[in-house]
Amino acid sequence: MLTKIWQRYLFTELCKVFFFFLVGFFFLYSLIDYSTHMQDFMSSGKVKLKEIFCFYGFQFIKRSVLLLPLALLIASIKVLCNLNATRELVALQSSGLNLKTLLRPFFLLAGLCCVFNWFSAEKLLPTALNTLESFEDNHHYNSHVKHDPFQVLYLKDNSKLVYQKRDVENNLLFDVYWIRSFDDMWRIKTLKADPKDPVADFADHLVRQKDGTLAKVESYDKCRLNELKWQANMPRKGMIPIENRKVSQLIKVLSHKQQITKNQASEALSYVCYKLIMPLLSLLVIMAVAPFCIRYTRNVPTFYIYSVSLFGFIAFFTLLDACIILGSHRTIPPLLAILLPFGVCSAFFSWKFIKTS
Repeated sequence: MLTKIWQRYLFTELCKVFFFFLVGFFFLYSLIDYSTHMQDFMSSGKVKLKEIFCFYGFQFIKRSVLLLPLALLIASIKVLCNLNATRELVALQSSGLNLKTLLRPFFLLAGLCCVFNWFSAEKLLPTALNTLESFEDNHHYNSHVKHDPFQVLYLKDNSKLVYQKRDVENNLLFDVYWIRSFDDMWRIKTLKADPKDPVADFADHLVRQKDGTLAKVESYDKCRLNELKWQANMPRKGMIPIENRKVSQLIKVLSHKQQITKNQASEALSYVCYKLIMPLLSLLVIMAVAPFCIRYTRNVPTFYIYSVSLFGFIAFFTLLDACIILGSHRTIPPLLAILLPFGVCSAFFSWKFIKTS
């Protein structure tokens, strides 16, 4: 791979357009987003430039599963249509190169995008999402958005904290319920949100009695809840949602089906399939657009290729989002919901690609 001049030429041209679109598009997105939320950032005090760069770097990781295939789609159409229009494609094919051979540099870049998205889903994305949520909390990002009447933190021991509001400056949670189990919970007026020193003010310990009612068995004006454990830098929701967890974590969840509900198992299975399949979209876009960009016509319909490809790309993502919802709620079996649309599209474009080559 890339040992010949024409391969290096095609790969270089492809990378130029790919990174130009990727950097340019994300820079404009970041600029617009920053100008929109600049007041939110400044309302919490001075924000360091390093924090801004880190925030948008993690935003890129969060959206890379969409941005990388989209940038590859635009770059592939641009390079292939230019080769066709300047008759360079005819010259290459007249030398005995078939379509599969010509597209090796394209599949190389697509493969690198696949590997990055797989690596991101396993290693980068959970950390990025935790950092984004922490940043949004500390700097009142989207402060104009209506918040839920209560918040839930899911702790490491499978218990959870339900609270009404949080004072970030004083690091306090107000009107808290620590639900350890169905039969054991604490009602707390204020709780110090420090995992090393969880001090509660006006705390009542409630235990379920034999008749099914909850009775107060202990009451303290101030106490330290030594058994209350949670990790530092916990995200706003208390745990990484199913859709944002590592693939290995989701597989581990599925391996203990007896400890989760059927709805949780369906949701986990849906996102395992999604995270394993979506990186392959980079390969699929090459097979989808290549047959239409190399047709021998006097005038290559570049505008229609761009418009139909972008519309199809957006429609495909929308369809998969809908399939995830259907699979997570067991309306359709998760494997069928995720694999069927991707499999049908892959089969159709693979057949078209093989037929053309």
